[in-house]
Amino acid sequence: MLAGATLLHRTLSALQNHPHISCIVLSVAPEEQERALMETAAFSKVHAVVAGGATRWESVLRGLEALPEWVDIVLVHDAARPLVSAELIDRVLQAASQAGAAVPGLPLSDTVKRADELGNVQQTISRTMQREGQPPLQGLTAVQTPQGAKVELLRRAYQAFPFDSAEPTDEASLIEALGETVRIVPGDPLNIKITRPEDTALAERLLGGAAAEIRTGFGYDVHAFAPPEAGRTLYLGGIAIEHPCGLEGHSDADVLLHALCDALLGAACLGDIGMLFPNTDPAYRNISSLSLLKTVHQKLRENRWEIVNIDATVTAEAPKLLPHRAAMQQAIGQCLQLEANRISIKATTSEKLGFVGRREGIEASAVAVIRRAAQ
Repeated sequence: MLAGATLLHRTLSALQNHPHISCIVLSVAPEEQERALMETAAFSKVHAVVAGGATRWESVLRGLEALPEWVDIVLVHDAARPLVSAELIDRVLQAASQAGAAVPGLPLSDTVKRADELGNVQQTISRTMQREGQPPLQGLTAVQTPQGAKVELLRRAYQAFPFDSAEPTDEASLIEALGETVRIVPGDPLNIKITRPEDTALAERLLGGAAAEIRTGFGYDVHAFAPPEAGRTLYLGGIAIEHPCGLEGHSDADVLLHALCDALLGAACLGDIGMLFPNTDPAYRNISSLSLLKTVHQKLRENRWEIVNIDATVTAEAPKLLPHRAAMQQAIGQCLQLEANRISIKATTSEKLGFVGRREGIEASAVAVIRRAAQ
């Protein structure tokens, strides 16, 4: 976990939200494949989750083989780098498009020494390498991911590399072995790789960590049942549920999603559902409440808020909602790009008290926790 979300979720979110990334393929340890499939269900750009190999190059190759045929440029990125920025992705994509391949890099600021197995210094590596009769080369560079390349070029590099005699450390080295150009673009010092426990603490500080602003919002909504002759469909949690009566309302009257919208808007202090989607506007007549929720989510993202978790309760005498709970979680999760295990949906009755007890309508409440997203 990293500041309230899994490492994989944060990395996928950065890639999912980038407008120039069309699909994502995950290459994971075979024993983690099922878990990864569950965690990626909310990310619409995930094309495949494949079982990786024993080495990095084998895992990347299997991911490469799973790409759709129409992909022109591929980025290979460590899932353990969750702070990758849109600007860094842009730089790698542009350079890979121009040069064929590109990597982000940072010049080394520390002196580098080579030691033996006892820890004794054997050599000091010059940061300003120079070949005889040639001008000085650019200094040593620490390379990051994502590493970008034209798909055709990277596939050709895999076919030509002698894996039986060498072990490449990254994708760029495969392309370099072909004699092709790999361009270095400015890396990002915040694009750290989570390798040691202290890296997690640093990443949380960079994300906002303990000082991050966290808010909670509450939403409530109620809708009466329409008469059976109205022919209304009952929508709850973004799915249609078989029932003799639907709920009365200007939109599809999904009382659960309306409460959720208000909880999210309230947490971010962005108004309420009535202000954003007035029932006097014909544009929202019979509109799917999933569309309203998607708009609310977009407004949160525009204001740098991300959702931590949701807890909602539906109060109704009928229908029974337990059989539909997983489908509702999935519909909401796909809309909000949120894992199902962060969406709690509970159902209860009013013990036959009040309008709910008389089966005149349904009420719903929701609590949403949001946090300030990293810039």
